[in-house]
Amino acid sequence: MKILLLFFLFFLLSAAVAIMMDLVMGMNLSMSLRNMKNPFWVMTLPEYVILFVLLAVMVTSIFTKKQPQPRNKS
Repeated sequence: MKILLLFFLFFLLSAAVAIMMDLVMGMNLSMSLRNMKNPFWVMTLPEYVILFVLLAVMVTSIFTKKQPQPRNKS
């Protein structure tokens, strides 16, 4: 669960940096958000499939990770 939280934290931080860079260059907020969504507008179906497969692999690997077994002290 910590890994998922870190993933979302890094995602939000990287999105904030991209928006701040656009704002520093003189764009308004709506133009900056449009630039963030633009790559998804021009994607084709195979690109969407690859994107969702990679995201699904990442999420399932987080939830199916084995927990280490505690050792019995004898």
